Amino acid sequence: MPTATIIRVYPRYSTSRVSFGNPKSPVTPDRQLICTTMPQPSEHLRRLDTSMEASPWMPRIAPWALYLIFLFAISSISDQWPISYPFMYTIQCVAVVWLMVRYRKLLPELTFRFHWLAVPVGIGVAWMWVTIGDWITTMRPGWFQDIGTKPFFDEDQMGPIYGWLAMVLRLLGMSIAVPMFEELFNRSLLLRSLHRARPTGVGVLQALHDMPMIGDWLVTTKWGSQIGSQPPAFRAQFDSTSYGRLSVFGVLASTAVFVSVHHPRDWVACFLCGVIYCLVVGATRRHGLGPVIWTHGITNASLWGYTIYCHYTSEQTVTLWPYL
Repeated sequence: MPTATIIRVYPRYSTSRVSFGNPKSPVTPDRQLICTTMPQPSEHLRRLDTSMEASPWMPRIAPWALYLIFLFAISSISDQWPISYPFMYTIQCVAVVWLMVRYRKLLPELTFRFHWLAVPVGIGVAWMWVTIGDWITTMRPGWFQDIGTKPFFDEDQMGPIYGWLAMVLRLLGMSIAVPMFEELFNRSLLLRSLHRARPTGVGVLQALHDMPMIGDWLVTTKWGSQIGSQPPAFRAQFDSTSYGRLSVFGVLASTAVFVSVHHPRDWVACFLCGVIYCLVVGATRRHGLGPVIWTHGITNASLWGYTIYCHYTSEQTVTLWPYL
């Protein structure tokens, strides 16, 4: 909000008195000057604002990409200094949420409306995820025996209080921040931008067209030069596909990307989860992303609770921290 500075003018004196906010005594319009000042963003912020407004892809992909960048950095650092995890994870989540809040006006589908489907679907997906994950781990124990054996919550190094602070922060991040940017990216941006197979193929070739060496070769081909002269296919699909409109190819393609950033043990469950979340989007499209964000959040919170339960009840190392 702009700050209003009221300057009172006293004719009997050569100086003026300045008061902020509401003056104690009324001031007539001809004896006050309203000075409105608005802090100007820095040059870097102006450039960021310009890039975000240039394409609908930018405000939807930036939080997701930023989270992944932080994820790799935190994984490397916390392996050496586990005690740094709570601080760095907080920065990670705050930075991602800040992006979504700052560019909220560019994201009309980003709502927080609740729908009753979120509860049964969210809990059901969590149960399915655990059931399939445990089954796959049992079938191939040699492949997944190290999952969860080196968690960020190290009681020996952190101590119980600091360690549980890390666990609570993890719960807040995975049940609030993560559903927001993942649904914004997967079930809004990708589900609409990858709506049909042929334009999606054109979009992939256009992306390759902009790459070094590969793009140089593509421009020498007949179909490569034609594709390069066409308007951006991903942008065209996004603009022409309303939120919540589903297609078989769009569901499968967006879910494939969703699966690709998860652990191989969870690929089967993640694929089914992605399809179910797409169906939730289609069923509740009038409410925006809110219902599927709630669904995703309930799923992740349930997995967090199950992980805590396993840690303190199971004697098997493989289930130390199985779903974090």
